[in-house]
Amino acid sequence: MLFYLIRRAVIGIVTVFIIVTIVFFLLRLIPGDPVEVWLGDYATPELIQLTKAKWGLDRPIWVQYAMYVKNLLRGELGDSLRMRFSVASLLVRHYPFTLRLVFLGTFISILIAIPVGIVAAVRQNTWIDMFVMMFSFLFISMPAFWLGLIVLFIFSFRLGWFPAIGGEGSGSYLTYFSYLALPSACLGIREAGLLSRMVRSTMIDTLSKEFITVARSKGLSEKVIRYKHALRNSLSPIISLIGVNLVLSLAGAVVLEVVFSRPGLGRLYVSAVAARDYPLIQGCILMTATAVVFVNLLVDISYGIIDPRIRYD
Repeated sequence: MLFYLIRRAVIGIVTVFIIVTIVFFLLRLIPGDPVEVWLGDYATPELIQLTKAKWGLDRPIWVQYAMYVKNLLRGELGDSLRMRFSVASLLVRHYPFTLRLVFLGTFISILIAIPVGIVAAVRQNTWIDMFVMMFSFLFISMPAFWLGLIVLFIFSFRLGWFPAIGGEGSGSYLTYFSYLALPSACLGIREAGLLSRMVRSTMIDTLSKEFITVARSKGLSEKVIRYKHALRNSLSPIISLIGVNLVLSLAGAVVLEVVFSRPGLGRLYVSAVAARDYPLIQGCILMTATAVVFVNLLVDISYGIIDPRIRYD
């Protein structure tokens, strides 16, 4: 296990390094002068040249890349060209909002999808199964921004139950979670649509196995068969999809954070792209790539915990 973890950590570091390298060069291949975007109406030729010299953008691209790698190895992500704060401080300030949204949304999807998928598998080809599959397909097909606008209109503007915009801050627990409720519910419902279909299909396949027939012949109750034997043997693909959903949620959170005006990483990334803020864009992608690699590692490790027959070579 230790050798496996070391190998995966090395592969993960190399993967993240390749991603940030590709992003570094692609950003600088985009047509247009980012300095003119930053300066706006104050973009005179002299000021443009001074700004480029200040931020090192007048140097050859390979020199800029070498300086970026050097600073990255020292743990320095640079300063935001638009906000005039260090990229690290901005990420530390905004990233927790995204993490809370993603993890709560994933938790909601698990709470919905697993019991619903099991019921659909047990009641296969009945009206319950068709009802579950219809609504799961509906939620999968809904764009995140459209679902977010609908729940905003109903629960915030019409009913006034939840705040429309903003992120959770100080106050009571009720106030704290009121800001998380709508965006995390939107994220969780969309994830639950896909996850419930996976739970249903894996449970149907597992319930048709011979060991389930043997368990029934021993007189075990259906509850024990479903949850102790069938569900446990179906967890590997389900855990894989939960890991994929976590990764996809980071992308879905970008849209929802814009809709709900949450001060998370997604909204920070959108503003950085609009301003052509190179260091901030690179920092956001670095954090996202690191999170993806870490989630994939946790999913792989969980296989051995769920199924002791799996060995890490």
